[in-house]
Amino acid sequence: MRCKIFYDVRNAIWAMPRWASCISDHPKNPTNKQEGFFDSKRSQSHVEMIVSFVLFVGFVVFLLLMFNPQKYISLGYGSIDEVQTSLMKNISVDYNYTSVILTSTTVLSPSTCFKVDSIAGINGAIAVKDMNGVLTYSRNESNWIIIMAVDSQRFYGIYSSDFFSELPTQCSSMVDIVFLTKPQNYSTGILTTKSAVLYENIEELNKSYYLDYEGLKKNLGIKNDFSFRIRRNETDILFDTVSEQPQNINILSREIPFLSINKTGSTENLFINLGVW
Repeated sequence: MRCKIFYDVRNAIWAMPRWASCISDHPKNPTNKQEGFFDSKRSQSHVEMIVSFVLFVGFVVFLLLMFNPQKYISLGYGSIDEVQTSLMKNISVDYNYTSVILTSTTVLSPSTCFKVDSIAGINGAIAVKDMNGVLTYSRNESNWIIIMAVDSQRFYGIYSSDFFSELPTQCSSMVDIVFLTKPQNYSTGILTTKSAVLYENIEELNKSYYLDYEGLKKNLGIKNDFSFRIRRNETDILFDTVSEQPQNINILSREIPFLSINKTGSTENLFINLGVW
């Protein structure tokens, strides 16, 4: 490429910028090569920045899909209240309770069977305990209730519900049964309705948790995930699903004491540790 050289000062001054540009654009000029080198470096840096940004955005999207942080942000104690209410309702049962109190003049030998008139509200299967909570043989029939006496006990609590399985009575014949009349021989307590957790329902809950967890959540009507541990004390653990809890997330937990009753009428105080996430 040729460049015209001006000899007069005025024209030289006017042409200087174009003349300098002509020199810098010449293919043999090393300044031109240096600028091309830096342009290439800048382009490479831009590409690297774009790739890094795309990778970062992709990683953030992956975390959002995997862990759904909005779920944990919105998780409050209302969530654990909902799970507790639904879970305890599902495993609890209602039963009627009353009592029979023998008068001081009524003396029965141990293992003697006695009969009292049927009591309103005591329907279906029954479980009977003495004042120490010891179960005794009993049977609920259409017109009367048959109970086997325990030592010299005078107080007998009667639990009634369809879920009870009666202990087989050893009062096999009418000859063995002492007929008691009210109020000469006994009185009855106030009929009340109580609630407790049925132990057999806890067993079914634990079974469903491992066999059909999503189906269990649907039946309970809850959306949050949960786990539970049921124990008698710190060392006597009966059921435990805590190992199913995910790691490195916030888990709301609560301990709930409750009364458990089984189908034979035995009761005990237990604790459930409930976790929700």
